[in-house]
Amino acid sequence: MKIVHCSDLHLGKRFSGNKDYVKKRYMDFFNTFATFVDKVEEIKPDVCLIAGDIFDKKEINPDILSKTEYLFKKLKDNVKKDIIAIEGNHDNSRILEESWLEYLQEQNILKVFYYNKDFEEKNHLKIDDINFYPVGYPGFMIDEALTKLSEKLNPQEKNIVIVHTGISGSTNTLPGLVSTSILDLFKDKAIYIAGGHIHSFTTYPKEKPYFFVSGSLEFSNVQNEKSDKKGFVLFDTDTLNYEFIELEHRKRIKKDFSYTNFSNLENEFENFVKELNLTGEEILVISVSLNNNDYINTENLENIAEKNGALKTHILIKNILNIGTSEENNSDLSIDELEKNLINTWNISEIEKFSKSFSRLKELFSNDDRDSFLELFDKTLEVNEDDN
Repeated sequence: MKIVHCSDLHLGKRFSGNKDYVKKRYMDFFNTFATFVDKVEEIKPDVCLIAGDIFDKKEINPDILSKTEYLFKKLKDNVKKDIIAIEGNHDNSRILEESWLEYLQEQNILKVFYYNKDFEEKNHLKIDDINFYPVGYPGFMIDEALTKLSEKLNPQEKNIVIVHTGISGSTNTLPGLVSTSILDLFKDKAIYIAGGHIHSFTTYPKEKPYFFVSGSLEFSNVQNEKSDKKGFVLFDTDTLNYEFIELEHRKRIKKDFSYTNFSNLENEFENFVKELNLTGEEILVISVSLNNNDYINTENLENIAEKNGALKTHILIKNILNIGTSEENNSDLSIDELEKNLINTWNISEIEKFSKSFSRLKELFSNDDRDSFLELFDKTLEVNEDDN
C-alpha cells in the first residue's frame, strides 16, 4: 500500500502587512496545497494522511471553505481508498457541530478524527491489512495517550498511528510534544507514526525511522522555521521505504548583515540588498549584528529592502539577549519576540494578552497619551490580579 502523509496546511492563514503581501501570503497556502494535490495525482496513493491543522483557525469564511472544498474534492479523486485526517491545535473545536472538518466529512471527502478519552477504542479503522489509529491532538496528555495506545497495539499486525505532535527536547518547549522515550514504546509495534505540529521535516530514530513529521507545506512562521525544505512523505507499507518529496513554496532568503560605519548604515544596507537581485516575490529574514549597542531603526531597514524588491522583510537583532529558546527559534529574535520572552520571565499567566498590552502601552507612552496609558495599565494589572 502506498501512503502519502502531509500536515499543517494552515489554510486561510492571514498575515498583516500591505495589501499585496497579505493577498499573496493568503494564497500561498492554497497554492502549495494545490501543488501537493497535483503530485498526488501523479502518485495515485491508496491512502492520504493529514496529521492536523488543515485550517489555521477553527472559524473560517466562505472563501476559505470554497477553496478548501474544491482542492479536497480533487484530492479525493486521486486517492484510491481514503483520506484520513485528524484535528490539530489550530482547528480544534470542542463542539463537533461547529467544526468545519466535520462538514468536509459529511460531504464524504475525508474521514476526520478527534482526540477523546476513549480514542484508543473509537479512533480506529482497518484498510486491507493495515490498522490505522488516528489519535488527534492530545495536547498536554500526549505522553499518557500514546503510552495507553502502545499497550493496545498488536506487534504481529501492521499498525499506523496519526497524531498531531512532534518531538520534545531541551530546545523545544511547544505544548503537546512527545518525548523520544514514549516513541520508543512503538518500536516493533507501529510501522509508521504520522506526526505534525512542528513545521520542519523530522524523523526518529536515526536508523530505520518509524516516526515522521512531514512539516508544513508552506512557511507559517517564516522568521523562525529551521528548514527551507517543504513537502510531504511517501511511504510504502510493504517495503517500509519512504521518500520525502519537496514542493515549491514561497522563497525565503536568510542572510546575516553587519555594518562598518553606523552613520552610513542605511546606505550599506541598501547596497547589501541590491546585491541579492530580488524579484519582488522573496521574503527576507535578515539578522543584523549590533556594534557597541547601537540603536537600529528596523522599520527603516525593512522599507529599504522592500523598495529594492523584497515582498516582505523581517529584521532580527542578533545576540542582544539569550532569553528562551525552542526548536523553531535561535538567538536571532525580533524586538517583539525579545519583549515577549522577557515578559515570560516575569511569572505572568496571560503572556499573550500581556504582550499585546505591553506593545500598546509603549505606543501610548511615546504618543504622550497619558489618560489612555493609565486606563490600559490599570486593566492590565486587573487581569493578572484575577489570575493569581
